[in-house]
Amino acid sequence: MKNRRRIAFWLLLVSGLSAFALAMTYRWFERGGAFDLDTVRIRGVRHADSSAICQVVKPLFGTSIWQIDPVELQDMLSDVPGIDSARVSRAPLSGLILELRISEPVYAVSESSGVAAVSSIGEVLPPRFFTDSLPVVESRGRIDSAVSRKLAVWFRAEEMQYDSLLFRYTDRGLSVFVGNGCEVLLGIDRLSERWEGYHQLASSLSGSASWYQVDMRYAYQAILRKSEGSSPPQGGEI
Repeated sequence: MKNRRRIAFWLLLVSGLSAFALAMTYRWFERGGAFDLDTVRIRGVRHADSSAICQVVKPLFGTSIWQIDPVELQDMLSDVPGIDSARVSRAPLSGLILELRISEPVYAVSESSGVAAVSSIGEVLPPRFFTDSLPVVESRGRIDSAVSRKLAVWFRAEEMQYDSLLFRYTDRGLSVFVGNGCEVLLGIDRLSERWEGYHQLASSLSGSASWYQVDMRYAYQAILRKSEGSSPPQGGEI
């Protein structure tokens, strides 16, 4: 019994001394700057985006990597426009690895201030994300974040020939102007369902050129408005 107690005592003593020595060694290296951040590797980001990332990580240089909270830094990076998500990991002995998922632009909004691309999560992106291949929504009313996300989901899911369609957003919601000049009013909810409903209706309509507006905002029904003149007005008031 005494031998066991002695062995346990010496084991505890040696473990304690080893832990103390390791802690003191770490402190000595830390005070000497051995773990100070001096290298950041960025993965999944184009070169043109690096300046925005640098603004976030620049204040951290010279700080021990063990004093940097990866979760907090991930949140800060995710707030940068154009980045959907971020993952931060430490790299011995003085580096960080940033794995970033760049936003995917799915449509653009045209306002009086200019044209801006919008991501798949409804976030307005920096100008470098805009391309001519994106469908453009002409905005005549404020598009809030909730509506922006709904539009992004719809544009990402739909397979359509954007070149033959015009999109406009007003206080009534989203309108799609089809090839014959007819306005298909979809509103802001159930966009895919309403767009599919319009297609089913259009296939059964005869003389569709006489209709200037098809209102799909009402449940399981469509309201058709007929033009009075030879030149049907686009976007007529309800």
